[in-house]
Amino acid sequence: MRTIAISNYKGGVGKTTTAVNLASVYEQQGKRVLLIDLDPQASATDYYGLYEWAKSEGRTSIELLYGNAPVSEVAFPIEGTTLSVIPSVIELVDQNELLLREQRLKFALDDAAEDFDIAIIDCSPVLKRLAFNAYLAAAEDGIIIVPVKLDSTVMRGTALTVEATRSITEALRLPRPKFKILRTCVPGRMTNAERTGAEVLDRYFQDVLFDSVIHASTKVAEGSWQWLPVTAFEPGSRPAKDYAALAEEVLHELA
Repeated sequence: MRTIAISNYKGGVGKTTTAVNLASVYEQQGKRVLLIDLDPQASATDYYGLYEWAKSEGRTSIELLYGNAPVSEVAFPIEGTTLSVIPSVIELVDQNELLLREQRLKFALDDAAEDFDIAIIDCSPVLKRLAFNAYLAAAEDGIIIVPVKLDSTVMRGTALTVEATRSITEALRLPRPKFKILRTCVPGRMTNAERTGAEVLDRYFQDVLFDSVIHASTKVAEGSWQWLPVTAFEPGSRPAKDYAALAEEVLHELA
């Protein structure tokens, strides 16, 4: 099983949108996909209508991380697909992170490695052990995708995320995970500010930029109102094709 963590400490950059669309593309290809929601906002969970069900049954990422539950006990198979989802709930934000082992998620995924082809982790946008768990899970043979928007915050969130991957793995003397930066919400015609953001990325991160970019489109928002990834809502749209191209590029990086 290969692990893809999607992380940025700046919100509103398309982190969850990227997670659910990659999961959709890989599922459509017949791959066995595990989507893990580690964000207390639980947006990825809501895409599949699992929030109340997961909360009532106590089958969430809390039980996985803090209760040592195996993946098989907390994952929800999505009917008619090869996708399973481990949901999040808002109570995840209240957990005592001092009790969370840094490699708990890695060990849980190792134990479930024969059951899935790909694990996709929608990370919390906060620099805490939740994110560290995701980074370490992806450290050996996975990748961290850092979605960014071409605005004035492009350097702050990107630099924080990249530095965090270095510091946590060095502190634990583990391999640093591979990471690449994904440009999202790219308009057809860029403003001066957006062109400046693109130039900043090209200058400082040229070697770790995905060739694929995700173009801005109302279809993404329209699909989200129905809790559908754009790859399922409007598969012929430009962003759906962008995510399909990204999915192939990610597989190439993991090969």
